[in-house]
Amino acid sequence: MVGLRGRLGGGRVTGSTTRIARHTLAYATGSVVGGVTRAALLPVIARRLSTDEFGVLALLLAATNLLHVVFELGLVTALIRYHHDTEEPAEPVRLRSTLFLALPAFDVMLAAPFLLGRDLVSRALFGTPDHGLLVVIAVGAAFFGAQLQLFLGHLRAHDRSRSFALILGAKGIVSFVATLILVFGFEMGVTGFLLGNLAGPALMAAIFVPRHLARSGLDLTGAGSRLRRVLRFGLPLVPSALGLWALSYLDTYLLRLLADLSSVGVYQFGSELCLPIALLVTSFWLAWPSFAFARARSDGGPEELARVFRHAIVVVVGGALLIAVFRREILAVVGTEAYDTSERIVPLLALATCLYAVSQLFGTGLQVAGDTRRLPLLVLLAAVVNTALNVLMIPLWREVGAAVATVVTNAVLSGLVLRESNRQFRIPFELGKLARLVGVAAGLVVAADALGALPFAPRLVLRGALVLVFPVLLVSGRVLSGEELRRLPGVVRELGRRSDA
Repeated sequence: MVGLRGRLGGGRVTGSTTRIARHTLAYATGSVVGGVTRAALLPVIARRLSTDEFGVLALLLAATNLLHVVFELGLVTALIRYHHDTEEPAEPVRLRSTLFLALPAFDVMLAAPFLLGRDLVSRALFGTPDHGLLVVIAVGAAFFGAQLQLFLGHLRAHDRSRSFALILGAKGIVSFVATLILVFGFEMGVTGFLLGNLAGPALMAAIFVPRHLARSGLDLTGAGSRLRRVLRFGLPLVPSALGLWALSYLDTYLLRLLADLSSVGVYQFGSELCLPIALLVTSFWLAWPSFAFARARSDGGPEELARVFRHAIVVVVGGALLIAVFRREILAVVGTEAYDTSERIVPLLALATCLYAVSQLFGTGLQVAGDTRRLPLLVLLAAVVNTALNVLMIPLWREVGAAVATVVTNAVLSGLVLRESNRQFRIPFELGKLARLVGVAAGLVVAADALGALPFAPRLVLRGALVLVFPVLLVSGRVLSGEELRRLPGVVRELGRRSDA
Protein backbone atom coordinates (compact mmCIF):
# COMPACT_ATOMS: atom_id res chain seq x y z
CA MET A 1 0.00 0.00 0.00
CA VAL A 2 3.07 2.27 0.07
CA GLY A 3 2.20 3.90 -3.23
CA LEU A 4 -1.10 5.10 -1.81
CA ARG A 5 0.17 6.77 1.35
CA GLY A 6 -1.40 10.15 1.86
CA ARG A 7 -4.38 9.55 -0.40
CA LEU A 8 -7.92 9.93 0.88
CA GLY A 9 -6.88 11.64 4.06
CA GLY A 10 -4.07 9.60 5.59
CA GLY A 11 -1.92 6.57 4.90
CA ARG A 12 -3.58 4.11 7.21
CA VAL A 13 -7.12 5.10 6.32
CA THR A 14 -6.27 5.19 2.64
CA GLY A 15 -4.62 1.79 2.76
CA SER A 16 -7.67 0.35 4.47
CA THR A 17 -10.05 2.05 2.07
CA THR A 18 -7.97 0.82 -0.84
CA ARG A 19 -7.77 -2.74 0.42
CA ILE A 20 -11.49 -3.12 1.07
CA ALA A 21 -12.24 -1.27 -2.16
CA ARG A 22 -9.97 -3.68 -4.05
CA HIS A 23 -11.85 -6.67 -2.67
CA THR A 24 -15.16 -4.87 -3.15
CA LEU A 25 -14.16 -4.26 -6.77
CA ALA A 26 -13.44 -7.95 -7.25
CA TYR A 27 -16.66 -8.97 -5.52
CA ALA A 28 -18.49 -6.40 -7.62
CA THR A 29 -17.05 -7.93 -10.80
CA GLY A 30 -18.83 -11.20 -10.12
CA SER A 31 -21.93 -9.41 -8.87
CA VAL A 32 -21.96 -7.15 -11.91
CA VAL A 33 -21.79 -10.10 -14.31
CA GLY A 34 -24.74 -11.65 -12.51
CA GLY A 35 -26.44 -8.27 -12.29
CA VAL A 36 -25.89 -7.48 -15.95
CA THR A 37 -27.39 -10.81 -16.95
CA ARG A 38 -30.32 -10.14 -14.62
CA ALA A 39 -30.72 -6.60 -15.95
CA ALA A 40 -30.58 -7.94 -19.50
CA LEU A 41 -33.68 -9.96 -18.65
CA LEU A 42 -35.68 -6.82 -17.80
CA PRO A 43 -36.63 -6.11 -21.44
CA VAL A 44 -37.49 -9.80 -21.79
CA ILE A 45 -39.70 -9.61 -18.70
CA ALA A 46 -41.37 -6.43 -19.92
CA ARG A 47 -42.13 -7.96 -23.32
CA ARG A 48 -42.87 -11.59 -22.34
CA LEU A 49 -44.70 -11.23 -19.02
CA SER A 50 -47.72 -9.17 -18.13
CA THR A 51 -47.57 -7.18 -14.90
CA ASP A 52 -49.74 -9.91 -13.30
CA GLU A 53 -47.35 -12.68 -14.41
CA PHE A 54 -44.35 -10.70 -13.21
CA GLY A 55 -46.18 -10.34 -9.91
CA VAL A 56 -46.35 -14.14 -9.64
CA LEU A 57 -42.64 -14.41 -10.46
CA ALA A 58 -41.77 -11.68 -7.93
CA LEU A 59 -43.61 -13.49 -5.13
CA LEU A 60 -41.89 -16.79 -5.95
CA LEU A 61 -38.45 -15.15 -6.00
CA ALA A 62 -39.27 -13.57 -2.64
CA ALA A 63 -40.20 -17.03 -1.33
CA THR A 64 -36.89 -18.39 -2.67
CA ASN A 65 -34.98 -15.73 -0.77
CA LEU A 66 -36.95 -16.50 2.39
CA LEU A 67 -36.08 -20.19 2.16
CA HIS A 68 -32.46 -19.32 1.41
CA VAL A 69 -32.26 -17.43 4.71
CA VAL A 70 -33.74 -20.41 6.56
CA PHE A 71 -31.47 -22.93 4.83
CA GLU A 72 -28.31 -20.87 5.43
CA LEU A 73 -28.81 -21.03 9.24
CA GLY A 74 -26.49 -18.05 9.79
CA LEU A 75 -23.50 -20.32 9.13
CA VAL A 76 -21.88 -18.18 6.42
CA THR A 77 -21.20 -15.33 8.85
CA ALA A 78 -20.26 -17.87 11.53
CA LEU A 79 -17.69 -19.45 9.21
CA ILE A 80 -16.09 -16.07 8.51
CA ARG A 81 -16.11 -15.08 12.18
CA TYR A 82 -14.54 -18.30 13.51
CA HIS A 83 -12.05 -18.46 10.66
CA HIS A 84 -10.58 -15.24 12.09
CA ASP A 85 -10.98 -16.41 15.70
CA THR A 86 -8.20 -18.99 15.79
CA GLU A 87 -4.49 -19.22 15.13
CA GLU A 88 -4.40 -23.01 14.95
CA PRO A 89 -3.55 -23.97 11.32
CA ALA A 90 -5.79 -27.07 11.28
CA GLU A 91 -8.88 -25.35 12.66
CA PRO A 92 -10.09 -23.69 9.41
CA VAL A 93 -10.02 -27.09 7.66
CA ARG A 94 -11.99 -28.69 10.50
CA LEU A 95 -14.45 -25.80 10.48
CA ARG A 96 -15.10 -26.09 6.76
CA SER A 97 -15.33 -29.90 6.89
CA THR A 98 -17.94 -29.69 9.63
CA LEU A 99 -20.06 -27.03 7.99
CA PHE A 100 -19.88 -28.32 4.40
CA LEU A 101 -21.26 -31.68 5.56
CA ALA A 102 -23.69 -30.45 8.22
CA LEU A 103 -25.49 -27.75 6.21
CA PRO A 104 -26.87 -29.96 3.40
CA ALA A 105 -28.01 -32.53 5.98
CA PHE A 106 -29.89 -29.86 7.93
CA ASP A 107 -31.33 -28.39 4.75
CA VAL A 108 -32.75 -31.67 3.48
CA MET A 109 -34.76 -31.89 6.70
CA LEU A 110 -35.81 -28.24 6.45
CA ALA A 111 -36.86 -28.59 2.80
CA ALA A 112 -39.06 -31.64 3.32
CA PRO A 113 -42.08 -29.84 4.89
CA PHE A 114 -42.11 -27.22 2.12
CA LEU A 115 -41.95 -29.88 -0.59
CA LEU A 116 -44.67 -31.99 0.99
CA GLY A 117 -46.84 -28.95 1.65
CA ARG A 118 -46.19 -27.25 -1.70
CA ASP A 119 -49.89 -26.81 -2.48
CA LEU A 120 -50.46 -25.16 0.90
CA VAL A 121 -47.53 -22.83 0.28
CA SER A 122 -48.98 -21.96 -3.12
CA ARG A 123 -52.34 -21.22 -1.55
CA ALA A 124 -50.69 -18.97 1.07
CA LEU A 125 -48.82 -17.02 -1.60
CA PHE A 126 -51.46 -16.76 -4.32
CA GLY A 127 -54.75 -17.90 -2.84
CA THR A 128 -54.68 -20.98 -5.12
CA PRO A 129 -52.88 -24.38 -5.03
CA ASP A 130 -52.20 -24.22 -8.77
CA HIS A 131 -48.55 -23.15 -8.43
CA GLY A 132 -47.28 -26.12 -6.39
CA LEU A 133 -44.71 -27.07 -9.04
CA LEU A 134 -43.30 -23.55 -9.00
CA VAL A 135 -42.94 -23.80 -5.21
CA VAL A 136 -40.87 -26.99 -5.66
CA ILE A 137 -38.53 -25.17 -8.05
CA ALA A 138 -38.19 -22.29 -5.58
CA VAL A 139 -37.27 -24.73 -2.78
CA GLY A 140 -34.60 -26.30 -5.00
CA ALA A 141 -33.12 -22.91 -5.87
CA ALA A 142 -32.96 -21.96 -2.19
CA PHE A 143 -31.34 -25.27 -1.22
CA PHE A 144 -28.54 -25.09 -3.77
CA GLY A 145 -28.15 -21.36 -3.19
CA ALA A 146 -27.44 -21.96 0.50
CA GLN A 147 -24.76 -24.60 -0.26
CA LEU A 148 -23.08 -22.34 -2.77
CA GLN A 149 -23.24 -19.37 -0.41
CA LEU A 150 -21.40 -21.33 2.27
CA PHE A 151 -18.62 -22.13 -0.17
CA LEU A 152 -18.47 -18.48 -1.20
CA GLY A 153 -18.26 -17.60 2.50
CA HIS A 154 -15.12 -19.75 2.69
CA LEU A 155 -13.63 -17.72 -0.18
CA ARG A 156 -14.56 -14.48 1.56
CA ALA A 157 -12.92 -15.61 4.80
CA HIS A 158 -9.68 -16.09 2.85
CA ASP A 159 -10.14 -12.79 0.95
CA ARG A 160 -10.16 -14.77 -2.30
CA SER A 161 -12.31 -12.18 -3.98
CA ARG A 162 -11.14 -13.04 -7.50
CA SER A 163 -12.25 -16.67 -7.18
CA PHE A 164 -15.50 -15.46 -5.63
CA ALA A 165 -16.08 -13.15 -8.58
CA LEU A 166 -15.40 -15.86 -11.16
CA ILE A 167 -17.82 -18.31 -9.57
CA LEU A 168 -20.52 -15.72 -9.02
CA GLY A 169 -20.14 -14.47 -12.58
CA ALA A 170 -20.32 -18.03 -13.93
CA LYS A 171 -23.47 -18.61 -11.90
CA GLY A 172 -25.08 -15.53 -13.42
CA ILE A 173 -24.16 -16.54 -16.96
CA VAL A 174 -25.48 -20.09 -16.51
CA SER A 175 -28.78 -18.79 -15.13
CA PHE A 176 -29.07 -16.22 -17.92
CA VAL A 177 -28.44 -18.71 -20.73
CA ALA A 178 -30.74 -21.31 -19.18
CA THR A 179 -33.49 -18.71 -18.78
CA LEU A 180 -33.26 -17.57 -22.40
CA ILE A 181 -33.37 -21.16 -23.67
CA LEU A 182 -36.34 -22.09 -21.49
CA VAL A 183 -38.31 -18.88 -22.06
CA PHE A 184 -37.67 -18.44 -25.80
CA GLY A 185 -36.85 -21.98 -26.92
CA PHE A 186 -39.45 -23.84 -24.89
CA GLU A 187 -41.99 -21.02 -24.26
CA MET A 188 -42.07 -21.85 -20.53
CA GLY A 189 -42.88 -18.35 -19.23
CA VAL A 190 -42.70 -17.97 -15.44
CA THR A 191 -41.60 -21.60 -15.06
CA GLY A 192 -38.67 -20.94 -17.40
CA PHE A 193 -37.57 -17.92 -15.38
CA LEU A 194 -37.65 -19.95 -12.17
CA LEU A 195 -35.78 -22.93 -13.63
CA GLY A 196 -33.15 -20.53 -14.95
CA ASN A 197 -32.85 -19.09 -11.44
CA LEU A 198 -32.25 -22.64 -10.16
CA ALA A 199 -29.71 -23.67 -12.83
CA GLY A 200 -26.87 -21.33 -11.84
CA PRO A 201 -26.52 -22.11 -8.11
CA ALA A 202 -27.27 -25.81 -8.63
CA LEU A 203 -24.47 -26.26 -11.18
CA MET A 204 -21.91 -24.18 -9.26
CA ALA A 205 -22.64 -25.92 -5.94
CA ALA A 206 -22.51 -29.36 -7.56
CA ILE A 207 -19.09 -28.59 -9.05
CA PHE A 208 -17.20 -26.58 -6.44
CA VAL A 209 -18.27 -27.95 -3.04
CA PRO A 210 -17.35 -31.62 -3.77
CA ARG A 211 -14.20 -30.46 -5.59
CA HIS A 212 -13.05 -28.46 -2.57
CA LEU A 213 -13.73 -31.31 -0.15
CA ALA A 214 -11.83 -33.73 -2.38
CA ARG A 215 -8.81 -31.41 -2.61
CA SER A 216 -8.61 -30.23 1.00
CA GLY A 217 -9.66 -33.46 2.68
CA LEU A 218 -11.97 -33.98 5.64
CA ASP A 219 -11.05 -33.47 9.27
CA LEU A 220 -14.02 -33.91 11.60
CA THR A 221 -12.04 -33.87 14.84
CA GLY A 222 -14.24 -32.23 17.48
CA ALA A 223 -17.01 -31.72 14.92
CA GLY A 224 -19.83 -31.97 17.48
CA SER A 225 -18.58 -29.25 19.81
CA ARG A 226 -17.51 -27.08 16.87
CA LEU A 227 -20.94 -27.35 15.27
CA ARG A 228 -22.66 -26.40 18.53
CA ARG A 229 -20.38 -23.37 18.86
CA VAL A 230 -21.02 -22.04 15.36
CA LEU A 231 -24.75 -22.70 15.65
CA ARG A 232 -24.85 -20.69 18.88
CA PHE A 233 -23.41 -17.80 16.91
CA GLY A 234 -25.23 -18.38 13.63
CA LEU A 235 -28.77 -19.30 14.64
CA PRO A 236 -29.51 -15.96 16.37
CA LEU A 237 -28.70 -14.35 13.03
CA VAL A 238 -31.55 -16.23 11.34
CA PRO A 239 -34.46 -14.38 13.01
CA SER A 240 -32.80 -11.06 12.25
CA ALA A 241 -32.18 -12.19 8.66
CA LEU A 242 -35.82 -13.25 8.42
CA GLY A 243 -36.79 -9.85 9.75
CA LEU A 244 -34.60 -8.22 7.13
CA TRP A 245 -36.28 -10.43 4.53
CA ALA A 246 -39.63 -9.18 5.81
CA LEU A 247 -38.40 -5.60 5.49
CA SER A 248 -37.35 -6.29 1.91
CA TYR A 249 -40.29 -8.39 0.71
CA LEU A 250 -43.25 -7.98 3.05
CA ASP A 251 -44.39 -4.97 1.05
CA THR A 252 -44.54 -7.19 -2.03
CA TYR A 253 -46.81 -9.69 -0.30
CA LEU A 254 -48.98 -6.98 1.25
CA LEU A 255 -49.36 -5.40 -2.18
CA ARG A 256 -50.79 -8.70 -3.38
CA LEU A 257 -53.22 -8.81 -0.45
CA LEU A 258 -54.19 -5.13 -0.33
CA ALA A 259 -53.91 -4.24 -4.02
CA ASP A 260 -53.35 -6.82 -6.79
CA LEU A 261 -50.70 -8.79 -8.70
CA SER A 262 -50.34 -6.01 -11.25
CA SER A 263 -49.20 -3.65 -8.47
CA VAL A 264 -46.71 -6.30 -7.37
CA GLY A 265 -45.32 -6.49 -10.91
CA VAL A 266 -44.97 -2.71 -11.28
CA TYR A 267 -43.37 -2.39 -7.84
CA GLN A 268 -40.90 -5.20 -8.50
CA PHE A 269 -39.97 -3.71 -11.88
CA GLY A 270 -39.10 -0.46 -10.12
CA SER A 271 -37.01 -2.45 -7.66
CA GLU A 272 -35.16 -4.11 -10.53
CA LEU A 273 -34.20 -0.70 -11.88
CA CYS A 274 -32.41 -0.12 -8.56
CA LEU A 275 -30.47 -3.37 -8.97
CA PRO A 276 -27.10 -1.66 -9.64
CA ILE A 277 -27.29 0.03 -6.23
CA ALA A 278 -28.17 -3.25 -4.54
CA LEU A 279 -25.25 -4.98 -6.29
CA LEU A 280 -22.88 -2.26 -5.10
CA VAL A 281 -24.15 -2.61 -1.54
CA THR A 282 -23.89 -6.40 -1.68
CA SER A 283 -20.37 -6.29 -3.09
CA PHE A 284 -19.18 -3.98 -0.33
CA TRP A 285 -20.93 -6.02 2.35
CA LEU A 286 -19.20 -9.18 1.15
CA ALA A 287 -15.81 -7.56 1.76
CA TRP A 288 -16.76 -5.74 4.97
CA PRO A 289 -17.10 -8.46 7.70
CA SER A 290 -13.65 -9.97 7.16
CA PHE A 291 -12.16 -6.46 7.06
CA ALA A 292 -14.07 -5.28 10.15
CA PHE A 293 -13.35 -8.36 12.30
CA ALA A 294 -9.64 -8.10 11.52
CA ARG A 295 -9.33 -4.38 12.38
CA ALA A 296 -12.03 -3.33 14.81
CA ARG A 297 -10.05 -3.98 18.00
CA SER A 298 -6.74 -2.62 16.77
CA ASP A 299 -5.48 0.79 17.82
CA GLY A 300 -7.58 3.38 15.98
CA GLY A 301 -9.67 0.61 14.42
CA PRO A 302 -13.14 2.07 15.15
CA GLU A 303 -12.18 5.41 13.61
CA GLU A 304 -10.75 3.55 10.61
CA LEU A 305 -14.01 1.67 10.10
CA ALA A 306 -16.03 4.89 10.34
CA ARG A 307 -13.97 6.58 7.63
CA VAL A 308 -14.12 3.61 5.28
CA PHE A 309 -17.88 3.49 5.88
CA ARG A 310 -18.16 7.15 4.84
CA HIS A 311 -16.23 6.57 1.61
CA ALA A 312 -18.41 3.56 0.79
CA ILE A 313 -21.71 5.32 1.45
CA VAL A 314 -20.68 8.26 -0.73
CA VAL A 315 -20.27 5.82 -3.62
CA VAL A 316 -23.57 4.05 -2.86
CA VAL A 317 -25.53 7.31 -2.69
CA GLY A 318 -23.83 8.50 -5.88
CA GLY A 319 -25.05 5.36 -7.64
CA ALA A 320 -28.55 5.91 -6.29
CA LEU A 321 -28.46 9.48 -7.57
CA LEU A 322 -27.59 8.32 -11.10
CA ILE A 323 -30.45 5.81 -11.17
CA ALA A 324 -32.98 8.28 -9.76
CA VAL A 325 -32.02 11.16 -12.06
CA PHE A 326 -32.01 9.09 -15.27
CA ARG A 327 -34.83 6.66 -14.41
CA ARG A 328 -37.13 7.86 -17.20
CA GLU A 329 -34.42 7.35 -19.81
CA ILE A 330 -33.66 3.89 -18.41
CA LEU A 331 -37.34 2.94 -18.51
CA ALA A 332 -37.56 4.08 -22.13
CA VAL A 333 -34.91 1.48 -23.00
CA VAL A 334 -35.79 -1.53 -20.84
CA GLY A 335 -39.50 -1.10 -20.13
CA THR A 336 -42.81 -1.01 -21.89
CA GLU A 337 -45.87 1.15 -21.40
CA ALA A 338 -47.32 -1.33 -18.91
CA TYR A 339 -44.41 -0.67 -16.53
CA ASP A 340 -44.13 3.12 -16.99
CA THR A 341 -45.76 3.88 -13.63
CA SER A 342 -42.78 2.33 -11.84
CA GLU A 343 -40.82 5.56 -12.46
CA ARG A 344 -42.71 7.19 -9.56
CA ILE A 345 -41.23 4.82 -7.00
CA VAL A 346 -37.62 4.50 -8.21
CA PRO A 347 -36.22 7.48 -6.19
CA LEU A 348 -37.90 6.18 -3.05
CA LEU A 349 -36.60 2.64 -3.58
CA ALA A 350 -33.11 3.97 -4.33
CA LEU A 351 -33.14 5.88 -1.04
CA ALA A 352 -34.48 2.83 0.78
CA THR A 353 -31.59 0.74 -0.59
CA CYS A 354 -29.07 3.29 0.69
CA LEU A 355 -30.69 3.30 4.13
CA TYR A 356 -30.67 -0.50 4.16
CA ALA A 357 -26.90 -0.43 3.51
CA VAL A 358 -26.48 2.02 6.37
CA SER A 359 -28.47 -0.19 8.76
CA GLN A 360 -26.35 -3.22 7.89
CA LEU A 361 -23.05 -1.42 8.45
CA PHE A 362 -24.29 0.24 11.65
CA GLY A 363 -24.63 -3.28 13.09
CA THR A 364 -20.89 -3.91 12.87
CA GLY A 365 -20.39 -3.19 16.57
CA LEU A 366 -22.81 -5.95 17.55
CA GLN A 367 -21.02 -8.48 15.38
CA VAL A 368 -17.58 -7.43 16.62
CA ALA A 369 -18.81 -7.78 20.20
CA GLY A 370 -20.24 -11.20 19.30
CA ASP A 371 -23.64 -10.26 20.72
CA THR A 372 -25.90 -11.12 17.78
CA ARG A 373 -28.78 -12.01 20.11
CA ARG A 374 -29.90 -8.38 20.14
CA LEU A 375 -30.44 -8.13 16.40
CA PRO A 376 -33.68 -10.15 16.10
CA LEU A 377 -35.61 -7.85 18.45
CA LEU A 378 -34.46 -4.75 16.59
CA VAL A 379 -35.45 -6.20 13.25
CA LEU A 380 -38.77 -7.41 14.67
CA LEU A 381 -39.57 -3.88 15.84
CA ALA A 382 -38.75 -2.53 12.39
CA ALA A 383 -40.86 -5.26 10.75
CA VAL A 384 -43.84 -4.30 12.93
CA VAL A 385 -43.38 -0.66 11.88
CA ASN A 386 -43.12 -1.75 8.25
CA THR A 387 -46.29 -3.82 8.43
CA ALA A 388 -48.28 -1.03 10.05
CA LEU A 389 -47.09 1.54 7.52
CA ASN A 390 -47.85 -0.74 4.57
CA VAL A 391 -51.32 -1.55 5.84
CA LEU A 392 -51.95 2.17 6.24
CA MET A 393 -50.39 3.42 2.99
CA ILE A 394 -50.96 0.72 0.34
CA PRO A 395 -54.76 1.18 0.20
CA LEU A 396 -54.20 4.92 -0.29
CA TRP A 397 -51.23 5.04 -2.67
CA ARG A 398 -50.59 1.43 -3.80
CA GLU A 399 -46.96 1.06 -4.99
CA VAL A 400 -45.97 4.56 -3.83
CA GLY A 401 -47.33 3.81 -0.37
CA ALA A 402 -45.27 0.63 -0.17
CA ALA A 403 -42.14 2.51 -1.22
CA VAL A 404 -42.66 5.26 1.37
CA ALA A 405 -43.18 2.62 4.06
CA THR A 406 -39.88 0.99 3.09
CA VAL A 407 -37.96 4.28 3.31
CA VAL A 408 -39.35 5.12 6.75
CA THR A 409 -38.78 1.61 8.04
CA ASN A 410 -35.16 1.43 6.93
CA ALA A 411 -34.49 4.82 8.55
CA VAL A 412 -36.02 3.57 11.82
CA LEU A 413 -34.02 0.35 11.63
CA SER A 414 -30.77 2.27 11.08
CA GLY A 415 -31.39 4.33 14.20
CA LEU A 416 -32.28 1.30 16.33
CA VAL A 417 -29.27 -0.71 15.19
CA LEU A 418 -26.83 2.18 15.67
CA ARG A 419 -28.06 2.86 19.19
CA GLU A 420 -27.73 -0.77 20.27
CA SER A 421 -24.48 -1.37 18.42
CA ASN A 422 -22.77 1.59 20.06
CA ARG A 423 -23.67 0.18 23.45
CA GLN A 424 -21.68 -2.96 22.68
CA PHE A 425 -18.80 -1.63 20.60
CA ARG A 426 -18.77 2.01 19.61
CA ILE A 427 -17.77 3.01 16.07
CA PRO A 428 -17.80 6.82 15.60
CA PHE A 429 -19.92 7.02 12.44
CA GLU A 430 -20.13 10.60 11.21
CA LEU A 431 -23.90 11.10 11.25
CA GLY A 432 -23.88 14.77 10.34
CA LYS A 433 -21.94 14.07 7.17
CA LEU A 434 -24.27 11.19 6.36
CA ALA A 435 -27.32 13.45 6.70
CA ARG A 436 -25.75 16.12 4.48
CA LEU A 437 -24.84 13.48 1.89
CA VAL A 438 -28.43 12.23 1.61
CA GLY A 439 -29.77 15.80 1.61
CA VAL A 440 -27.54 16.86 -1.28
CA ALA A 441 -28.55 13.83 -3.36
CA ALA A 442 -32.27 14.33 -2.64
CA GLY A 443 -32.06 17.99 -3.63
CA LEU A 444 -30.44 17.10 -6.93
CA VAL A 445 -33.16 14.55 -7.72
CA VAL A 446 -35.86 17.17 -7.04
CA ALA A 447 -34.01 19.63 -9.29
CA ALA A 448 -33.71 17.01 -12.06
CA ASP A 449 -37.44 16.22 -11.91
CA ALA A 450 -38.20 19.92 -12.30
CA LEU A 451 -36.66 19.70 -15.80
CA GLY A 452 -39.33 17.29 -17.00
CA ALA A 453 -41.08 19.84 -19.26
CA LEU A 454 -37.94 20.52 -21.32
CA PRO A 455 -37.23 18.76 -24.64
CA PHE A 456 -35.30 15.50 -24.38
CA ALA A 457 -31.80 16.64 -25.42
CA PRO A 458 -31.45 19.74 -23.20
CA ARG A 459 -33.13 17.88 -20.35
CA LEU A 460 -30.57 15.08 -20.64
CA VAL A 461 -27.66 17.54 -20.68
CA LEU A 462 -28.93 19.46 -17.66
CA ARG A 463 -29.54 16.28 -15.69
CA GLY A 464 -26.01 15.17 -16.46
CA ALA A 465 -24.73 18.54 -15.25
CA LEU A 466 -26.63 18.12 -11.98
CA VAL A 467 -24.97 14.75 -11.42
CA LEU A 468 -21.55 16.27 -12.08
CA VAL A 469 -22.24 18.94 -9.46
CA PHE A 470 -22.74 16.24 -6.82
CA PRO A 471 -19.06 15.83 -5.75
CA VAL A 472 -18.58 19.60 -5.66
CA LEU A 473 -21.53 19.96 -3.30
CA LEU A 474 -20.13 17.18 -1.11
CA VAL A 475 -16.93 19.16 -0.68
CA SER A 476 -18.78 22.41 0.07
CA GLY A 477 -20.98 20.49 2.51
CA ARG A 478 -17.86 19.02 4.17
CA VAL A 479 -18.88 15.44 3.46
CA LEU A 480 -15.59 14.95 1.61
CA SER A 481 -12.47 17.06 1.80
CA GLY A 482 -11.04 18.62 -1.33
CA GLU A 483 -7.95 16.47 -0.90
CA GLU A 484 -10.06 13.29 -0.79
CA LEU A 485 -11.87 14.30 -3.95
CA ARG A 486 -8.66 15.19 -5.80
CA ARG A 487 -6.92 11.95 -4.83
CA LEU A 488 -9.84 9.64 -5.53
CA PRO A 489 -9.10 9.08 -9.27
CA GLY A 490 -5.54 8.04 -8.39
CA VAL A 491 -6.83 5.52 -5.89
CA VAL A 492 -9.21 4.10 -8.50
CA ARG A 493 -6.35 3.76 -11.01
CA GLU A 494 -4.22 2.05 -8.36
CA LEU A 495 -7.04 -0.37 -7.62
CA GLY A 496 -7.22 -1.30 -11.29
CA ARG A 497 -3.56 -2.35 -11.28
CA ARG A 498 -3.74 -4.49 -8.15
CA SER A 499 -4.40 -8.21 -8.23
CA ASP A 500 -6.36 -10.32 -5.79
CA ALA A 501 -4.71 -11.00 -2.43
